[in-house]
Amino acid sequence: MSKKIYTFMFMAILSALLLAACGGSKAPAASASSGSAPAADGPDTDGDGIPDSAEKVLGTDPNNADTDGDGQNDLADQNPTMADNPIQESSTTQGFTISGLLVENNVDANGAGVPDHLEFKVTNTGTADLTNFDIYYTITDKDTGAVQGYYRTLPGFVVKPGETKDIHFDNTGQPDHFSVNPNSAFYTDQNGLTLEVTLHAPGLAPQTGTVDKDPGGAEGGVE
Repeated sequence: MSKKIYTFMFMAILSALLLAACGGSKAPAASASSGSAPAADGPDTDGDGIPDSAEKVLGTDPNNADTDGDGQNDLADQNPTMADNPIQESSTTQGFTISGLLVENNVDANGAGVPDHLEFKVTNTGTADLTNFDIYYTITDKDTGAVQGYYRTLPGFVVKPGETKDIHFDNTGQPDHFSVNPNSAFYTDQNGLTLEVTLHAPGLAPQTGTVDKDPGGAEGGVE
């Protein structure tokens, strides 16, 4: 599906959802005993102007006003699940590696199974602490060719010289776990998927990896 067609479809669906959410009779006035009445269009957790219920239909993140990380509010973004890759690094210095990419059959630190999500290992091959990482990754539907692209900074993720650390992309809120869009293709698309990852630290050559996710039922986005 071309970006132009996707953009048209997104804007058409968004317009219809917002009209449906805001139409009809007004919400009843608040009374002194009941407190404020709920908004007619329902909760908007991230304050981006799109109700949470509409975000689920549109495939955007109800907890992030900029789902794809491209710097645009979702309501203004014509393609809010497809960011271009902003990582521009000319250095060829090798300072870290990534390995062991997993998207399914994941386990926790104790070996217990956990819901599917993106995770991989980062090894610092240099002599100084590494921090200020950022990441760009795409999710491609093998059958349709539809692509989603996400950019994230990774605050607080530090890898010491010689250390290997696991990094996770889920919504658990644990250390070294970073948020994802629970309505992304990773969780809702039942076709086979390919994830391509580019991890970057300032002044070092970015490292890339690719991993496939098998076809299957829709996954739950809460982990």
